Amino acid sequence: MNEKVERRDYEIDLLELLKVLLEHIGIIIAVTVFAGLVALCFAEFYMPVKYESYATMYVKNANDATSPQEDAAKVAYADLTASKSLAGTYVVALKSKWVINETISALTQKYERSGKLEERAKYLDPDRINKMYSLSTVDDTEVLKITARTTDPEVAADVCNTIAEIAPEFLIRVVGAGSVEVIDKAVIELEPVEPNVKRVTVLGAMMGFMAVAGVLIILYLADNSVKSTDQLSKKFEKAIIGEVFNFSQEKGEKKKKQKKGEHRDISPDNLINDNTVFTLSESYKTMRTNAVFALSPFDNKVFAVTSANASEGKSTTTANLAIAFAQTENNVLLIDADMRKPTQHKLFEKNNKAGLSTAISKMNKLDDCICHNVRKGLDLMPAGPIPPNPSELLASQNFQKIIEELSGKYDYIIIDSPPVNVVSDVLVMHNSIVGTMFVTKYADTTYDAIEAALKKIELAEIKMLGFILNDISKPHAGKYYSYKKYGYKYGYGYGYGYSYGEKPQTETESKSGKKKA
Repeated sequence: MNEKVERRDYEIDLLELLKVLLEHIGIIIAVTVFAGLVALCFAEFYMPVKYESYATMYVKNANDATSPQEDAAKVAYADLTASKSLAGTYVVALKSKWVINETISALTQKYERSGKLEERAKYLDPDRINKMYSLSTVDDTEVLKITARTTDPEVAADVCNTIAEIAPEFLIRVVGAGSVEVIDKAVIELEPVEPNVKRVTVLGAMMGFMAVAGVLIILYLADNSVKSTDQLSKKFEKAIIGEVFNFSQEKGEKKKKQKKGEHRDISPDNLINDNTVFTLSESYKTMRTNAVFALSPFDNKVFAVTSANASEGKSTTTANLAIAFAQTENNVLLIDADMRKPTQHKLFEKNNKAGLSTAISKMNKLDDCICHNVRKGLDLMPAGPIPPNPSELLASQNFQKIIEELSGKYDYIIIDSPPVNVVSDVLVMHNSIVGTMFVTKYADTTYDAIEAALKKIELAEIKMLGFILNDISKPHAGKYYSYKKYGYKYGYGYGYGYSYGEKPQTETESKSGKKKA
């Protein structure tokens, strides 16, 4: 694709991303609540309960004052600044190994006297004491605060008070400037500060929300499937012929999920009829009108319908488009050129003993290979028995002659052809058709698959008439997010990969006026 298209590959639609998150709001809320509950249980039953105590000391620049009144008289701005500087120095000094060891020694003696040494010996470890207490200045003042936090409230208070007792002598000896005076001694606090159950619960819920939202965003950014006709049209600069909504959701039914590699059965109920819902009926009317405009420059009204891969609803979309053309009293022929996996005879419940393969090989007369009036104004040429060389038959002169002969008898000839990325059958028909319409499946067909198919179509010099977006799950294409892939095997001996999966039912169209779009 051109440079303009390549640049669009990196665009991120924030509104679309928001819609994706809103589409999964139930999952987001559920995961957020669950994560919050897990965090709550963890805080309540597994996190250790800790208590905190603190002591405060005032840092003085001069250590020779005789009374508080004299200190107040001597205080000047320079002294306060010096005291703040000393407080910062004391914070570092009081975390020394000597202070820690002296604290342990003093506490050991205290607990020996009280008979609690064995009970609290586990706290009297240098590393544990070092992690237990911290020092800081209060609001950038000359007030020094010693804080201890541990699982025993009495030990927390003892550590603070012991360090406060050791500090004055140690600081004068080591720093040699200023002094400290205890303002408040530590008291035993029986109200735990950890865990903060509310905070842990909120943090857990936030982490759950960010995790699920992050996963959804990553999946959205990694998903390269088609979910918007606007984006599809802009990316490849091709027209949109139509969009077909998911029929089961039109009826309010829950769409059944397909397992990887599983395909739904072909059924005549998948064809539009007198009971088809209005929305689906209008989808095919719009598709028919747009197709007529796309074909208007050509005298020959023979076109193929294909897709990138199998299991994208191509065959049923083709059949319903042919029915829509016939409803305007056009004389329409539907040809099943998918001779590897013939489908149309199953949809219309017709015999497949004679068809395209026997007509090309001249095993049957042309008229004997056509099922007349499968619907009013619509004839069907089934694929016929599966031949060993489908591509060669479609590339033959006999096939071209058949199309030329039938073009004089029908207003429109619509050919159901195999997927482009699977086999090359549609590419060898370039001399017999005016162009092809391309079926994509909502939230399934990837842009990479479309790009690969369009390159092949372009090399075969086949005109790309436009896209059909099939099986849309929401009223606004691009609103719903789905991340799934289906496996498929295409070759002799495997079941056909039909994916349309709904039973379209649209109201009867009026047939007043010949050849109306």
